Amino acid sequence: MQPPTLGIDLGGTKLLMVAADQESRVVTGPHFTPQQLHQHLVEFMTHHGIERANIGIAVPGLVDASQRLVACDVLPHFTGWRPQTELAAVAQQVTVLNDVKAALGEEFHDAPASLTAVMIMVGTAIGAGILADGRPLRGCSGWAGELGYIPVLDADGQLRRLDERAGGAAITTYCNMPADELARLAQAGDARVLASIADAGQAFGLGLATVINLINPSVIALGGGTLALPGYLDAALASAQKASITTLWQACEIRMVRTGHKVVALGAARAASV
Repeated sequence: MQPPTLGIDLGGTKLLMVAADQESRVVTGPHFTPQQLHQHLVEFMTHHGIERANIGIAVPGLVDASQRLVACDVLPHFTGWRPQTELAAVAQQVTVLNDVKAALGEEFHDAPASLTAVMIMVGTAIGAGILADGRPLRGCSGWAGELGYIPVLDADGQLRRLDERAGGAAITTYCNMPADELARLAQAGDARVLASIADAGQAFGLGLATVINLINPSVIALGGGTLALPGYLDAALASAQKASITTLWQACEIRMVRTGHKVVALGAARAASV
């Protein structure tokens, strides 16, 4: 009998574990460690009566061919992490992959062979996965799609990464407040917070336009919690339309992911079940 499949979305601010119709969310952050993940995973499996599972783990960083996490800016304790041995007691097998690549596999698992599409996640940071003629575009090192690292200028003309202008962590840094307070003030209509969100959205729109102009996708699927901030997506779309080639903009459908906040975890589970 095949063991159950469990998908894990390990993010810069949250850990989401999904098995069948069960899920659990845990707050993370830059001090979160592999030992803490292991503890929460064992608790989740024990609570739901799971002894062993095929486990897919989607991570916010660069994963090499041996499934080792070689770089992870938002969760520094996970750099160099190789969970296969650490989770051997509870895992039949472990599959590790980049979080946006997991989302790409989930969102477009049934895509036609002719489809060129892009999956973009906007959370603590920003990343992309690319589908070219129905197949994932991986690049020579398997790391294609690091959209958050494209260079953009800030308001003072300084060169920054797109992550540093438009990611969720950048907005909280600019506003000098934690994410939950920022979201509360944004919903309350705080002018300074809304202006910072709009500025970040405009910067992200330049990243969108870069993708549209460079790749000419027919679909861009968007996911990630930062997109829910009031005014962010509207500012991004306006900026992207202005900076895109008109014909390419008109050929591209931009939409939200179909499975919402679970898209990365479900993609990780899908990868583990292959």
